[in-house]
Order: sequence, then C-alpha cells, then structure tokens
Amino acid sequence: MAGTSDKPFRTICRAQGAALTTSEMVVIQHHLLNTNKSKHRLDFTGEPAPISIQIAGSEADELAYSAQQALTFGADIIDINMGCPAKKVCNKGAGSALMQDEALVKDILTAVVNAVDIPVTLKMRTGWNVTNKNA
Repeated sequence: MAGTSDKPFRTICRAQGAALTTSEMVVIQHHLLNTNKSKHRLDFTGEPAPISIQIAGSEADELAYSAQQALTFGADIIDINMGCPAKKVCNKGAGSALMQDEALVKDILTAVVNAVDIPVTLKMRTGWNVTNKNA
C-alpha cells in the first residue's frame, strides 16, 4: 500500500509483534532506480528478516526483472501487486486491472517464479471492481 506501508509503519507493526510486513508497492525499472522515491521505498536498513518487497507492473518480463532486482535490495519474499485499485495504476494495466486477464496473470506468475529462488506471493482482491468478481 503505497504511502501506508512505509518503513515507520513496518517498524511499528514489527514492534507490536508482526512476524512479516511488506514494502510499499514499487516499480523497479532502470530509469526509476535512482529517484529519491525509489531509494526511500527500497531502503530496508535495520529491518529484520524476512524482507518482503511488493512489485507492480503489467508485463511478465518487467515483473521478472523487478523481482530479480528486488533481490539486490535484500528481498526474502516477492509479493506481486494485483490488488491496487488506484486509477493511475489500473490505467497502466497493473494492480487490480490484471484480474481481467487470467492468461497474463499466468504468464506473470510463471515468469516471476522462474526468475527468483525465493517465495513469491500475490496480493489480490475478490475482483477488479465491485461488480466484477472472479477470485
């Protein structure tokens, strides 16, 4: 959850007994890696393992790349975002919009699982909107 599950929030959750927290949704692409926002979202200094990094995108190869790059930031778990309902995310075919294309989701899951040797999880909703439920 971008803007919510940031480092201070994860720290509070861990202090209150949470065994696992997940990063804010990140898009890990070459042109974004050096932005202040990406550096901030991918800073896990001092956080206990396991580190779960949530990646977002709409193409299997870009998500496989993001998963591989997440390893360099200390990821122990990759979480694929298929639940964000934000228009700016869905308009790019990512987040909950992915739930409209089951074949693409299969390709994404296959690509990401094959790209890394760590657990891969998936965040999703019951459907891509209130009237269209397919989960």
